[in-house]
Amino acid sequence: MSKTQPGTLQAAVVEIDRLRTLVEASKLINSSIESDRLFDSILEVARRELDVERGTLYFLDRTRGEIWSKIASGLESTEIRLPVGRGLAGAVAASGEAIILHDAYADPRFDPSSDLRSGFKTRSMLCVPIHNRKGTIAGVLQLLNKRSGDFGQRDLDFLEALSDHMAIAMENAMLHLSAVENERMQRELQLGREIQSQLLPPPPSDVPGIEISAACTPCYEVGGDYFDFVRLDSGELAFALGDVSGKGVAAAMIMSSIQAAFRLGAPVVRDLPNLVSRLNTLLYRTARGRKYVTFFCGIYDPQTGQLRYSNAGHLPPLVVHNGGSRGLESTGRPIGILPSGNFDEASTTLEPGSTLVLYTDGFTEAEDPAEEQYGMDRWIETVTALADCPVADMPARLSAEITRFENGAKPVDDKTIVVIRRAG
Repeated sequence: MSKTQPGTLQAAVVEIDRLRTLVEASKLINSSIESDRLFDSILEVARRELDVERGTLYFLDRTRGEIWSKIASGLESTEIRLPVGRGLAGAVAASGEAIILHDAYADPRFDPSSDLRSGFKTRSMLCVPIHNRKGTIAGVLQLLNKRSGDFGQRDLDFLEALSDHMAIAMENAMLHLSAVENERMQRELQLGREIQSQLLPPPPSDVPGIEISAACTPCYEVGGDYFDFVRLDSGELAFALGDVSGKGVAAAMIMSSIQAAFRLGAPVVRDLPNLVSRLNTLLYRTARGRKYVTFFCGIYDPQTGQLRYSNAGHLPPLVVHNGGSRGLESTGRPIGILPSGNFDEASTTLEPGSTLVLYTDGFTEAEDPAEEQYGMDRWIETVTALADCPVADMPARLSAEITRFENGAKPVDDKTIVVIRRAG
């Protein structure tokens, strides 16, 4: 039997110790998916095993073309971001090649401004890319001031052996961070939807001689459709319905500003063209033509049944009576497109027993799985057919018809409807 060579035994012991260190280090690195704890874990491993004074871990944000990190500041941490390619860490993120500085101040690539701000003195630096198993860069690890000797190949080999583990942990942390952020946004949007639903008023039930119902179903969590009712001192009822271009949060913000302006203006500005013109100016100053609103507003006199209205580019509301229907056509373009414009007024009389239906294009432009639209002709037929059902039931009945037509297809727009019926 041959004897074990002392050098071979020593090498084996060193290798076993190295593997044990790597296993323990990988366990620590993968002990948490929270980004803050991952920062601490990776830097603890680096400081302990490479005997360095300080370190910074940068995540790579490919979408923004940046690397970012969190720096402790008292009891809190501050996020810093650098474009890929800027600074030593940014250069490593761009090239994928490690950088070693044995004398930082003697190297023209080193920027001492951070030292000047913090009072720390950088002597040496090791900056390495963190690759995943596919070779893709997940981040950059920057270590400062090795206490025992100089940074060298042994340090690079150790970090290279840990690179996969660090990359996996970093990618998992980013997925977790994204999930947490998405959950936060969903909570915020749900709160926004609840607030927005509270902004839409219940239809008044005390206007003599008419019944009113209304409903709004946003396509997303919040939407840009809008309706409102304002009782005037004269006993008349001012009401409005609008549809902001686009959907989501931006449309919802525009909707809220239009609602506030209408509620303030309707009791004071009785001239509808003047009122709509003021809303147009407000919207244009806010969005500079990037958003517009199709808008219908009217003032109804319950004593005479007269309805004065201004239709700024909105789909024609339908007046249904004795099995027939007619539309209240546009009297001007949508508001917000240009800084000023002419908005006309028209009038009609709601005959006893007639039903007025205001709606947004979420109904007429609803699509089935084959992307066929419901269309105006079919919508007029449906409204006319359901015009004799109870007013309180009409929004739900009409919405159910559209849902049946969509047949599982995803809604393409917000759906808002207002029904007003004069007693027969």
